[in-house]
Amino acid sequence: MTRTVVLLVILAAAAGAAAAADPETPPTAGPQAPAVPPAASPSPDAPAPSPQPPASPSGAAQAPPAADPGVQESIQRYNAGVGALQRRDLEYALYQFRQAIRLNPNLVEAYHNLGITLLELRQPEPAIEAFTRALEIAPEHVEARLGLGMAYRSGGDLTRAIAELTRILPKRADDPQLHLALGDIYRRAKQPSLAAEHFREAARLAPADASIRFHLGLAYADAGETDQAIQAFHEAVGLRPEDADAYYNLGVVVGEKIRALVDEKVAAYRRAVELRPALADAHYHLGVAYIQKAQLGRVEEKRSLLQLALEQFRLFQQSAPQDPKAAAASQNIKVLEPQVK
Repeated sequence: MTRTVVLLVILAAAAGAAAAADPETPPTAGPQAPAVPPAASPSPDAPAPSPQPPASPSGAAQAPPAADPGVQESIQRYNAGVGALQRRDLEYALYQFRQAIRLNPNLVEAYHNLGITLLELRQPEPAIEAFTRALEIAPEHVEARLGLGMAYRSGGDLTRAIAELTRILPKRADDPQLHLALGDIYRRAKQPSLAAEHFREAARLAPADASIRFHLGLAYADAGETDQAIQAFHEAVGLRPEDADAYYNLGVVVGEKIRALVDEKVAAYRRAVELRPALADAHYHLGVAYIQKAQLGRVEEKRSLLQLALEQFRLFQQSAPQDPKAAAASQNIKVLEPQVK
């Protein structure tokens, strides 16, 4: 959830750049948390990696010149935490934000950044507590409410995550990352149509972002909208030609479409021979369609489908022994008979 650009939030009345040195190190130095590697992108059969949450940590602060020494130290601790968070020294950031809060319990940005740090450490429950406390102090703090929504998502409470993020949507309606996060949560909640709605809006707001098209394709695939999924994955690889995961998922949904077309093909030819049993060509093509279905279907269905194909080729031979396709039908029978014994 880190960002390279950090928002500057002035916590005291004085303006100017912050220039506070780190205070003493904690009594027992915690291990530095490793950077979190990016997750692999999923197929429609697996959960998608979560988009990066659209929250960013608050920036450095400056204490008023005549501030109480405790307030000055709390700001120093807070700034030390901001620096540690930026360089991903998460345990040290955690320590400094907690020290800042101990010295100044109303330092809202310390609670906000504490929540972000806890999310980075995959600790959603204490992150929820930190963001909730920030909102008790400053109910209109949009970033803290955003963080609260992301913390609920990380903790698996998708209903509350949606409620919190939807609450700030009117103030961040043009933020593609917020729509991306909402789309991800709706997809996790098995509501692909709503997920696709937010992914479409994110794509409109950020037309050059290939990852948004990728997630849109996954949502369409979840909803069974194969053609739209294919289009979204085509757009994703058009924007990022080296995206192997988008190509993979494109192959998956194209395969699903082919299977659906073969099923439709089988149904059409089967109805044709039901209506006119003497229609020889329908028997032949129904046999071919059964073979295609066997090749695309489950292993346990293969033998029964090949048996059906064999029966259709035999019916074709009986109906049209002089047809030019009779030789091909005989060859197909010869190949199929050993496979269905």
